Amino acid sequence: MQAVTTRTERKILRQLIRHSLKGQNVVSFDDLKIKDKFYPYDLEKKELIEIVGTGLEDEYGKFQNYNHAKLTEKGRHYFSFQWEEIKLFLFKSVLVPIVVSIITTILALLIRGVFR
Repeated sequence: MQAVTTRTERKILRQLIRHSLKGQNVVSFDDLKIKDKFYPYDLEKKELIEIVGTGLEDEYGKFQNYNHAKLTEKGRHYFSFQWEEIKLFLFKSVLVPIVVSIITTILALLIRGVFR
């Protein structure tokens, strides 16, 4: 079962995938235009991205600023998995019942025709 994501989280994932295809694996929250830090941290809990730090210098020395995101393998293929789940659902919930009802109807018509 795949993690359920919000529309904003899917937008962030799409942006990260685009950056990844261009060769930029680590992207800052500013480049992704993330206003609410809740979404990347929620994506990290769902194991779709990894929040990484960058070593920066200030007047007190070096520190880690955790405001960059990096796709995980699960996040990189999120939309492929989502499409596979949709296809499986349609097959099980739509196509199979239609085929069963057609076969049942044909059998009922054959039986009715045989016993006339």
